[in-house]
Amino acid sequence: MRRLPIFLLLDVSESMVGESLRQMQTGLDALITTLRQDPYALETVHLSVIGFAGRARTLTPLVDLAAFNAPKLPIGSGTSLGAALEHLMASLDREVQSGSASQKGDWRPIVFLVTDGRPTDDVEASLARWKAKYESRASLVAIGVGTSVPLETLGRLTENVFHLKGRTEKDFKTFISWISQSISSQTRSIGLGKEGAVVPFRPMDGIVQLGKDTSVSAYPRADEDLVIVPGRCGRTRLPYLIRYEKPQTVDDFLQAAWNGDSWNLVGAYPLDMSYFEWSEAPRGPGFQVNSGRLRGTPPCPHCKGSDAFVGCGCGQISCMNEGDETVTCPTCGSTGEVRMVEGGFSVGRALG
Repeated sequence: MRRLPIFLLLDVSESMVGESLRQMQTGLDALITTLRQDPYALETVHLSVIGFAGRARTLTPLVDLAAFNAPKLPIGSGTSLGAALEHLMASLDREVQSGSASQKGDWRPIVFLVTDGRPTDDVEASLARWKAKYESRASLVAIGVGTSVPLETLGRLTENVFHLKGRTEKDFKTFISWISQSISSQTRSIGLGKEGAVVPFRPMDGIVQLGKDTSVSAYPRADEDLVIVPGRCGRTRLPYLIRYEKPQTVDDFLQAAWNGDSWNLVGAYPLDMSYFEWSEAPRGPGFQVNSGRLRGTPPCPHCKGSDAFVGCGCGQISCMNEGDETVTCPTCGSTGEVRMVEGGFSVGRALG
């Protein structure tokens, strides 16, 4: 039986932390459950999951649908789309079976690229290599999630560009349903004996198809709709992320005054040490923010210390308990007195 290779190329950068990552994880399970109910898909579909943040890695190599287990999605710093494309191209070379004079190879692979942020690396060489050598070998569907997606870059990569604007549970359910229906359309075409036919990918409720935009944006630049600040627990040394977003509504005069230059606390999220394995190196002053522009301070998501936003001269943050007079930075090891800083202080922000 000829295989239909499906590659899920998923952005697991810091901007996905929180509800978006949870919905994506839940969606993976729902996708597999739905596809296993399709006899055509069960016969032909082989799935692979590749994650990318500052680095790209295979989470699940190409395996048949019956044996597939959804991997745990990690989180890392950066959105290295160029590295993701290079890893994808190497995976296509390694895992997709080519045809020969004696037997037919795999069906044309389908790649679903899902990203919610701007690239933080230079994608030009990888994009050119994809267009020259791989565009004719695979069908790539690019889905931008949220309001800060690099639509101009995705439009240069493929004509199949879609936009999922919302991040609610309903939006993600619609999104996963759309992917499963798109895959099922391809498997039905194969099952009906339509040799080489590729069924067009069509929009669905909550998914809006976008025209190609060939303009080029600058790389890298910070996302102005949200700020993610990485920190480390002073007791466990484990990393965490604090998420802030621009206010979406103006309820009163005070809120309006903050709208232009501040972000509100959404939450703090515990991570494990694999975060560093998926992350790019920290950036310079251009990727810093003044703490005075960030509204709200959460407790530490690891040790439950009262304040997870204690700044150090190295530009990183850690946590403290109420009553602590000194804090040792788990990043650089320096110890200092706890004191309020009028006007705020500069901290490193995540690449997003």
